[in-house]
Amino acid sequence: MQLIKFQIHSLPINTPKDAVFYLAGNFNQWAPKDPNFCFEMQDSGVYELNFETDLTQLECKLTRGEWSTAEGDNYGRTISNRIFHVVQENSLYVQVNSWVDMPPKHPAGIVRLLHPNMWMPQLERNRRIWVCFPPDYWMNTKKRYPVVYMQDGQNLFNNPDAVFGSWDIDKAMHQLFLKNTGNHLPSPILIGIENGGVHRIDEYAPWVNPEHGGGEAAAYLDFICTTLKPFVDQQLRTQPEQAQTGIMGSSMGGLFSLYAILEKPAVFGMAGVFSPALWFSENLFDWVKTRKPSHPVKILLMAGQQESEEMVSQLLDLYEVLLEAGYDEDLMHYDLHSDGTHSEHFWAREFEHALAWLLGGMPGHSHGISDEMIQFGLDAGKKELLIKIAPRLQHAQLEVRDYCHNRQFKHDLGQIDNRVPYADWEECIFSIRMVLGTDLVFSRRVPLNQV
Repeated sequence: MQLIKFQIHSLPINTPKDAVFYLAGNFNQWAPKDPNFCFEMQDSGVYELNFETDLTQLECKLTRGEWSTAEGDNYGRTISNRIFHVVQENSLYVQVNSWVDMPPKHPAGIVRLLHPNMWMPQLERNRRIWVCFPPDYWMNTKKRYPVVYMQDGQNLFNNPDAVFGSWDIDKAMHQLFLKNTGNHLPSPILIGIENGGVHRIDEYAPWVNPEHGGGEAAAYLDFICTTLKPFVDQQLRTQPEQAQTGIMGSSMGGLFSLYAILEKPAVFGMAGVFSPALWFSENLFDWVKTRKPSHPVKILLMAGQQESEEMVSQLLDLYEVLLEAGYDEDLMHYDLHSDGTHSEHFWAREFEHALAWLLGGMPGHSHGISDEMIQFGLDAGKKELLIKIAPRLQHAQLEVRDYCHNRQFKHDLGQIDNRVPYADWEECIFSIRMVLGTDLVFSRRVPLNQV
């Protein structure tokens, strides 16, 4: 007799939460609901079935209790029997591509439940983990892919738990794949980590806010780095290197993604920081200044001008603090959008552009506000900076920060075409900012000849 151990590796996205799984085969007269061959969830959260057999070859299928609810192929069609040859070591890992009574909306099973209940030893909780595969993942079984770990996993695709709306990352992945076919940009594997519900703020916040809680981000980050990432790298065809590993999130998830890449730059080489909750701690900017870069990292910052009075100015403050800390400007990009709101709809719209830039493409939008709103030029003979602004930018003011002498210059931009003398600061390291009223809407730190 040989011991057989079956473990379910991944499940379709639309698998009912209360589903019970059975194995039917030539060892139990093909009974679709045999209680002796029912998978049980282990303490680790994995569905497992162990049994002994004297057969040398197993034929089987998984069901949810009836043949009408058996597993299917990538399109929800009936599949042939699974065949396994019994050997000395018989640990068998299976992935269910679909259920024949619940065909997938997208072919190739692009979104799947990777782990139904992963144990988080750092926080003593469990968490569901989703995976969104590149469309060609099943076409080339030797190809390996970058990985991006995403927060708020239940909001990343269209499913009943997406109570605030969906990012529709599966659709964005299809579009990105089609666009990248000609320019050879890689398509990543996206790992969606569901948030912890009542624990969400605690897990995403590195610091404690007296009103809102927090303080568990270090433990949550350790879960991703030392528990989840090794599991993903073992189970999937990943490129596990730092440069090919990213992290992304919005709002509190954006704050956590910023924390993750600055705290673990040896693990993460890129981060998408959407509308980060920079208000959460007054110590944030001082902390960023202490995180001097030890590895090259790509950071994309993104926010909308309709989110709050502080969002845009705080995001640009963060951009400058990162520059002051020594992060490479060529590896950073920020997008500000005049119509952007604090919503899943906004983040979903910008997701494809952000992911493309992180993976090595050109930015989907101009750096900062659109070039149609503000344009720079130089009159070297008169030593004047030429600034042309859109008529709808009312009460604009240019601020110049001189880092060599700790000085600051301000110039009102009352015309469409403006001239600002730069003789006093042309040899300095400086940044130029544009302010509309109290809103900081543009910031760039460059040598004058790069304006």
